[in-house]
Amino acid sequence: MFDPASLEQDHRLKESWRKDFEKIKQKFTRKGEYGAETYCGIPLKPLYTPEDIAQIPYSEIGLPGQFPFTRGNYPMGYQFMPWANQPVIGCGTPEETRARMDYLREQGMTGYFGKAFYNLVYDLATHGGFDPTDRAAEGRIGECGMSVYSVQTMAIIFKDLPLDETNIVHITMNQTLPIFAIYLAYAESRGYSPDQLRGNSMNWYHTLDVVSGLATFPPKICDRLAAELIWYCSKNMPQWNTTNLFGYGIEEAGANAYEEIAVIVSAGMSLTRRCMEFGLHPDDFLPRFGFQIGQGNDFFEEIAKIRALRKIWAKINHTVFDAKKPQSMHVRIHTHTSGAMLTAQQPLVNLIRTTIQALGAALSGVQAMEIPGYDEALAIPSEESARLALRIQQVIAEETNITKVTDPLGGSYYVESLTVELEKKAMELIDKIEEKGGFIEAWETGYVRSIIEASARKWKEAVDSGRRVVIGVNKYKMQEERKIPVYKINPETARIQKERDLEYKRTRDAKRHDRAMKELEECLVRFKNEHNDHSLIPTMVEAARCDATSGEIMAAMKKTLGWIDSAALGPC
Repeated sequence: MFDPASLEQDHRLKESWRKDFEKIKQKFTRKGEYGAETYCGIPLKPLYTPEDIAQIPYSEIGLPGQFPFTRGNYPMGYQFMPWANQPVIGCGTPEETRARMDYLREQGMTGYFGKAFYNLVYDLATHGGFDPTDRAAEGRIGECGMSVYSVQTMAIIFKDLPLDETNIVHITMNQTLPIFAIYLAYAESRGYSPDQLRGNSMNWYHTLDVVSGLATFPPKICDRLAAELIWYCSKNMPQWNTTNLFGYGIEEAGANAYEEIAVIVSAGMSLTRRCMEFGLHPDDFLPRFGFQIGQGNDFFEEIAKIRALRKIWAKINHTVFDAKKPQSMHVRIHTHTSGAMLTAQQPLVNLIRTTIQALGAALSGVQAMEIPGYDEALAIPSEESARLALRIQQVIAEETNITKVTDPLGGSYYVESLTVELEKKAMELIDKIEEKGGFIEAWETGYVRSIIEASARKWKEAVDSGRRVVIGVNKYKMQEERKIPVYKINPETARIQKERDLEYKRTRDAKRHDRAMKELEECLVRFKNEHNDHSLIPTMVEAARCDATSGEIMAAMKKTLGWIDSAALGPC
């Protein structure tokens, strides 16, 4: 990277600087007290110079749009098109959610190429696999998202939207396939064929347990369910992005930066192998994988994390899986600024946190961004906080001029050095997971969760002791904090949705519905016995055509495929 004469000069200048630095340090610190490290424990030097990146081959940094894509997937960065705005939307009833969708669209929320883009999160009842009339849904209807579980409710939320021009992102967990099938049945009722639809299924089967500890399907079943969605879309839906590797959830659960990389890449490797067993070539499906990555408070570490992730994913897919297409090696990132870093104390301070995190995301070259509202530690974002979160993205994109140069941090002594350190640590952990038999086996034994929980404990201990500062929580606390208005779920939401669910089920053709559900149960038995006839999704779609709900489809899946408490997945 640098000629010997320049490195020698750098060394001499650094030694001179070090002497001056040591004199000043002695005045401000006690012996052995000074020291700094990143959030994940990488020791930091007080200064970085060419000497710190001299051993990095230029090919490891390279240019934007060139392998290993350290500096971004595309040559132009944001110079011709900024990142997509992807606020998470979900507010109680379908009608309330649609109103929020329309409001944010009016406020300038845009997706790729200016097209409408809706990032929709389902409520706790739907996430758990329950319809509003299910007793287990009590207290969860409309909580933390929208109550949408049938063709009828989808008809309310998507009324008049051009589904062939609108990107719809379905944020679900265990409900991925039932919601996907219901959406296909709804789209068909409006005259759309699967190949016309645009959007994204999160396909989070691999990460629900390790990030939440909730009950789930057995790991090997999860692996196959995720691959089944990919197979179907590879054959039928060329415009649908199949999988979102959920690194954000890994980090929010407590993992540090390199652990987030390692766990999510390992999950992606497992899924890739399963898809190949289904007869797909990596270039058939990898181009439609995406990543949801967290953007935390350690500004430069989070930027370097994304650069390291791009390098690792590109190298593994090229060397391990023989991918040829550049798109198969791209890490297409939807970043979500950290929800775990938001505080209920002094909530307006969260605007500062999310702005800094969003700036880091932009400087790292992500493809899409979601910024939580400043009040999300308290409730679903209010209309005001959702608008301000959108404005953060708009100000960064349109007022700072940072979009005019592709990867402005490329070549930074500090950033490139930190990128290499994170890549090294992440690869060491990936190798450990591979030694344990791969992601599924490491999940089954509890190893993956043990990594995340150990880091979560370290974080809590650091905050409790004051070694990790959280403004408003353990420093600069206030006796009386300003009260802010928060979004309140309509108290009628549960009643409205229960009555809607009851009426939907009362008026449907019972015989037709029962016949479709029986066929689904038979299909699930074949799937469990590994008869890979790939009939699962078409059979689910037929059940949705016959007015089956997501809760009913999930109940059949739980009964046939198995449903286990996460505590059964090994010690943590």
